[in-house]
Amino acid sequence: MVNSVLSTIREYGINTQKADVDKTIFPDPDDMVFYEVKMGADDAFLVTGNIKHFPKDPKVVTPTEMVEILTEKGLI
Repeated sequence: MVNSVLSTIREYGINTQKADVDKTIFPDPDDMVFYEVKMGADDAFLVTGNIKHFPKDPKVVTPTEMVEILTEKGLI
């Protein structure tokens, strides 16, 4: 499973520039950079085990949710 997920990320991953975001919404300012990168592309997901550290967003997901999304799309 791990190799399938990594292979899918390599194949479908994108390069993006970070976007400016409201800096007041982060309990841990060190996490802001990850959200900025996610916001740099419409189709990007942020995969994290600390979902509570980010704004509520359907594209901020846990690792389990990301595997479910990739499975539903037939990518793994």
